[in-house]
Amino acid sequence: MSQRSYGDGCGTALALDVVGERWALHVVRELVFGPKRFRDLRNALPNASQNVLSQRLRELEDEGVVRRVELGPPVSARAYELTDSGRALEPVLIELSRWGARRATLDGAEMSTDAFMLLLKVFYRPPAPETPALAVRLVVGVDAFEVTATPSGVTVVRGGQAEVHATVRADVRTLRALIFTGLTVAAAADAGDVQLSGDADAAQRFFRLFDKER
Repeated sequence: MSQRSYGDGCGTALALDVVGERWALHVVRELVFGPKRFRDLRNALPNASQNVLSQRLRELEDEGVVRRVELGPPVSARAYELTDSGRALEPVLIELSRWGARRATLDGAEMSTDAFMLLLKVFYRPPAPETPALAVRLVVGVDAFEVTATPSGVTVVRGGQAEVHATVRADVRTLRALIFTGLTVAAAADAGDVQLSGDADAAQRFFRLFDKER
């Protein structure tokens, strides 16, 4: 726990004692979809200094929110992942993101890849109950996410290996535009901002399943 405590027995205050410090919830957000190495966290949170990020990770580890793990093979690497306690914060992050999105335009500050993937859960608008599942692989740089939309919800899996209807490779700015503006997959592909394989119609339907007014 941080040395700065609210000294308040309310559950909200007790939670903020653990995750209320600057960058703490950002760290949790970046680990929602799986473990990351320290340098990956640094790349995702460029405005957090190395010392502050290290301190937040130590505090979150002490509180049982994150833990250190070994990734591999083929290359062994130390990384951080959420514990069960940390994963329980995902619904909190979704609701905070939904609340915060009402306070400012979605255009503006840059967004990490994992933050965008969480945003998909915030703005998902489930289709009619009889609608078949729709699976799309979104690739941003070296990161790939399998996103499956069904009438009951949307799931996001980092590096999933299941078959998908379409694969879309783009940067976060373009993916946001495909959801929150009138930009179409075809137009983005023609402009060279999207690399598309698979069913183009399925990809377009996918990006229309999200509603910024939600």
